[in-house]
Amino acid sequence: MTTQKFPSIQSLSGAALAVMLGGKKISHLDFMSDTRSYCLRHPVYKLRLAGWPILDEVRPGGIAKYSGRRTHYKVYFIDPSKLIVLRKELSERLDKFTTAVDELEQRIRNEH
Repeated sequence: MTTQKFPSIQSLSGAALAVMLGGKKISHLDFMSDTRSYCLRHPVYKLRLAGWPILDEVRPGGIAKYSGRRTHYKVYFIDPSKLIVLRKELSERLDKFTTAVDELEQRIRNEH
């Protein structure tokens, strides 16, 4: 895992990965409010292709307004035990990546 490739900090994959590397679970609704992009599935797909150990769990949503059917959604995360290993193996690189993403997001917020 030590040769793990990080996505660009200016990408949706980078934004999603930074959240999960922080130990948080993220849904498409969280992602939409953070990035103004509704689709989290594709960034997660790309991260998984790159070898990141991203898990998901299905959660119940509400009742669809027009059809009346039950809805559900996925929450994505990295298992806490895998996070410990990643932090040990990638410590400095991981810190630089998450700091860079945080700084970029802060700059963007300040500009708007």
